[in-house]
Parts: sequence; structure tokens; C-alpha cells
Amino acid sequence: MRKFWVFPILSVCVGVSLYAASITLESSTFTPDPGNTVSLFVRGAPLGASFLWDLDGDGSYERTTQEPQTTFVMAEGVRPVRVEVVSGGKSLTQFKVIFVADKRLGATRTVVLEGTSYLVTICVAPKTTVIAPGIIEEIPSGFGVEVVANDGAFWRRAERLEAVWPLILDPGQTVSFSYRLYPLAGVSFQFSGLVSAYAAGKRVEIPIAGVAQP
Repeated sequence: MRKFWVFPILSVCVGVSLYAASITLESSTFTPDPGNTVSLFVRGAPLGASFLWDLDGDGSYERTTQEPQTTFVMAEGVRPVRVEVVSGGKSLTQFKVIFVADKRLGATRTVVLEGTSYLVTICVAPKTTVIAPGIIEEIPSGFGVEVVANDGAFWRRAERLEAVWPLILDPGQTVSFSYRLYPLAGVSFQFSGLVSAYAAGKRVEIPIAGVAQP
């Protein structure tokens, strides 16, 4: 990790388990290389539950299984996925996530429910050497934001939450940014953001993968 300016870098990137609840969704990765197989797992569902999989984001479930796991091959680009857990004819929970396949760069958003707020962590992991990685998170109007950890990034909150690391980041190295989101009561919303960097002299900008909706 080569720096343009000198300050401590403390990466706190974690795994790919989503949500602090009795039922969780895990993935082998949310930022696969194009053409790779992705494995999805639901943990903590009751015995006898069924699992419905919308693997192309078209709003229809292509698969229904009794096993809490499935796989698919990820093409280059963005792929929304929805998973629903059903037991006794009732929906127990749904997960809406985004997969992004890019050979240069990836970032994953994880979300943990903490009472009435959400702890959001974005982990940036390059697949080639990149310069000045950064993120932009859209924050719904009226929602409160508290930055928890910036991993040495320069950041600001205006209409959006923006952060940039003045670094040269090599494959295998990561940086992360955490914030606590305080939503307005009764207001539904989706997470939306971009990760960017310069790779081989060209600017790369792709969506952030991971949790799309709490």
C-alpha cells in the first residue's frame, strides 16, 4: 500500500455475512471476476423452510429449493439478486443484494442493524493496482449520518457521503469506510453508491456490491 501522504491506515474489512438477525445471507463473494461461479448460502432458517431465488433481478423467482444454498455464474457487469425465506406459508425474511463483476476493482457493502440505526461498512478491494480509490454513497434526504471509521480517507458529507484515499492500492490490500445511518421512521429506502479509482491510467467507476436494501 503506497501512500501519497503519510497517515496511519487501519483496514477493518470483514466477511460477507449480511444483517444482524437470526437468519442471514452469505456469499462466496459479491465482487467475483467475470465468468466465475458464485455460491449463496442462507444461515439460520428453520427446518422445513423453502428458499426462493430471483437470480437476475427481474422480479420473478427462477428457483425454489428446500436446500438453503444455490450457485450461479456471474457475467461481467451488475446483477441484482433477491432471496426470500418462506416457512409455513409465511415469508420470514427477504434479502436484496447486488453482485458486481469487474476485473479491475470491487467494493462490498455490509449492513448491521443496531436498534433503529444501521452500521454500514464499505470495503474496497482492488484486483489490479489502482490509484486514489474512493466511494460515493447516496444518503436519502433527512437521514442522519455518523462516520464511525474512515481508514485514513479524506471525506465529506454534502448532498452525498464522499470519501477518497490518497493511496496506491495493490491487489490483496483493502481499505474500508464505516458509517452509522439513522433513517426516518417509516421511510423505505435502498442503498446506492459507487466505488472509483484510476487503473492503468483510466478512471474506473462501478456500483458498490453487497446489501441493496435493509
